[in-house]
Amino acid sequence: MSEVTEEIKNQIVEYLKKVKRSVTSRDVAKALKLEKKIVDKAVNELVSEGKIEWVSFGGETRIKIPEATE
Repeated sequence: MSEVTEEIKNQIVEYLKKVKRSVTSRDVAKALKLEKKIVDKAVNELVSEGKIEWVSFGGETRIKIPEATE
């Protein structure tokens, strides 16, 4: 199994910036052609770092770039 790298985390952040909406980790894995396990681990790290955030919609958990607070 591959490990989470900064490159993978950067790809995820760039993808989220490009789509400009919340998506599931499965969507990210499919779009970036990565294993879902790796995406899930990277997403958890990115959430801990404050670079992305979880959003829940009726039982579905999605991820997105945090809104700017200015």
